[in-house]
Amino acid sequence: MSDNQPNGIVKPLRERVKDLEEINEAHQKKNGQLRVEIQNKDKKIEELLERINNPLKKMRGDGDLWVMKKH
Repeated sequence: MSDNQPNGIVKPLRERVKDLEEINEAHQKKNGQLRVEIQNKDKKIEELLERINNPLKKMRGDGDLWVMKKH
């Protein structure tokens, strides 16, 4: 084996590690975004379930229920 051979392997490996670090960073960022989206959707689901289970309470609070007056 010559002294050059290990150096020929190290450079591509360092480049590969750098690429993998960039990929990992991008995945972590996307994962964070998706977690926020999931939390928002879970919150919306809870709100909708509350409206289904307690329609009058929630509707009055949100102004969704209009009371018709008799004339």
